[in-house]
Amino acid sequence: MTSLDDLVPFEDALARIVAEAFALREGRVAGTRHIGLWDASGYVIAEDVAADRDQPPFSRSAMDGYAVRAADVTGAEARLRVVGEIAAGQLSDVALAPGEAVAIMTGAPVPPGADAVQMVEKTRVDGDHVIVTGPLAAGHNISPQGEDARAGAVVVERGRVIESLTAGVLGSVGASHVTVFQRPRATVMTTGDELVGLDEDPGPGQIRDSNRRTLMALLEREWCRVVDGGIIPDDLAETRRAIREGLESDVLVLSGGVSAGVYDLVRQALEDEGVEIIFHKVRIKPGKPLLFGRHPGGLVFGLPGNPVSTFVTSLVLMAPALRVLGHRPEHRTWYLRLPLVGRLPATGGRTSFHPADIVHGDGDDMRVRYRPWHGSADQFNFARGNVLIRREPGQPAASEGEIVRVVIPHPLASW
Repeated sequence: MTSLDDLVPFEDALARIVAEAFALREGRVAGTRHIGLWDASGYVIAEDVAADRDQPPFSRSAMDGYAVRAADVTGAEARLRVVGEIAAGQLSDVALAPGEAVAIMTGAPVPPGADAVQMVEKTRVDGDHVIVTGPLAAGHNISPQGEDARAGAVVVERGRVIESLTAGVLGSVGASHVTVFQRPRATVMTTGDELVGLDEDPGPGQIRDSNRRTLMALLEREWCRVVDGGIIPDDLAETRRAIREGLESDVLVLSGGVSAGVYDLVRQALEDEGVEIIFHKVRIKPGKPLLFGRHPGGLVFGLPGNPVSTFVTSLVLMAPALRVLGHRPEHRTWYLRLPLVGRLPATGGRTSFHPADIVHGDGDDMRVRYRPWHGSADQFNFARGNVLIRREPGQPAASEGEIVRVVIPHPLASW
């Protein structure tokens, strides 16, 4: 029987995994690709990108309205002669003289002589004149040239994820192609004679292999290139062969075969293939049998076979390492502290993770609701949540309204 003293504390295990991921990343030349911006969503940019010209490249109107001279609108109203119109994308050859105004659209260049724009809602047309509400100060409703960024200034830093607004910024400075970091490659395989494919009818004592699909979805979400290693039978030679092939990836992930049963062959097979076992068994619930190892080319995770154990350990212990290898800007797990809806049982001697979902309280307040479940094989009830509640060893039962620590499944990404 394994005692608590034989288990690696959760924080120690996490720190060692992250340290090994950084050591692997820093010990080799980062792989990069040069790809078109249209294909770059989700990638991490591998170089600083600078503005190719001032942004905005000219002083532009921030409103639909009329471009005027502020000196002409010093009182409550001013009557000005309309001498033209400028739409976005047009340049005007009209130089505004005293007592004149030009109709202007949002984003259009401000004409020479104008130094303010009054929004159309604060004007009214009077024949070929316009009545403008004042007073106005110079610069009103004008975005001056270079206000957002000057030519040569870095607008997207190395290490940012290319998402919606970041992609837009890159497009605005002409970065039609960008250099990005390669996605880490991860091979996923499950072990066990009891497993059959998702499209098969299980026989007596068999179950469908759901863990591999769970892991592949999580790895894809963490921006890995996923290789399907299939189902490995409970045979040492077959397990070694599959592991040998899987070690070609940056990360090898196995589910099952890491406990203490006769058919739990993963540790022996890994050691036979030259993997250094860094630790085996962690003070975590669910997921105690977790194994972590390394070899010169990558990291190895041996996850428990129960579905919930597989999911929890991959989310809170494996995912941070994947983010490090993928050069993501934030590898750490994010937490919130929220009031509890319901009641949580007392915690034993291990760091424990419970299924929960965030719900709205009064107004915009958020609360977290604990979802009862039936152990580490119960993926059905666990999957109904959208967050985890983390509890430390030895914590007493938590009551309604008590503040608890909530795991956010994925770090916030930059826009």
